[in-house]
Parts: sequence; C-alpha cells; structure tokens
Amino acid sequence: MKLSLQERKVLYAYGCTNHHNMVTRLKWLTALAVDRESKRKLLNLTRKIDHEISENNYQAFYFYIRSWMEEYFKAKNHCRLVEMTTDYEEDIA
Repeated sequence: MKLSLQERKVLYAYGCTNHHNMVTRLKWLTALAVDRESKRKLLNLTRKIDHEISENNYQAFYFYIRSWMEEYFKAKNHCRLVEMTTDYEEDIA
C-alpha cells in the first residue's frame, strides 16, 4: 500500500495497535472534519486501512509507520538545527 506523507502523519497522530479501533477512530475523525476535501482524504485513508491491511498484518504495519515517522521527524529536526547554526551568507554574483 502506498501512503502519502499526510496520511502517514494522520496514522502517526491518531493510530493505535488495534486494527478495528484504528478504523473506528478514522471514521470518527472523518465525521469531525469540517472541510470537504479533508473528509474525502480521511475517508479514503480509512478505506485503505480497512480493506488493504488485514488484522493479522496491521500491528507490524503500525510499528513500521511509527518508526518511519520518528526517523522523518528526527531528520527534519536535524535539518532545522543545521539551518539555524549556519551563519554564512551566499554571494550571488
């Protein structure tokens, strides 16, 4: 299954290790969304999780997403720190 960065962020923020509970959470989140485009994207993600991942494989998938996102946030933080500590100016000629 291919997931966008936005979908991974949603799963990282609202995910849990139980497949049924995760699908239920995503349905509630979809119901609470105000924007029509957000509702469509959340419903699409809910359907992906519900139909493409079996309950047996879900826990491994969940931990993979968690570890991937933790590495993503570490790398993003590292890039931000490098940009903050770099004090040189580029000469544009």
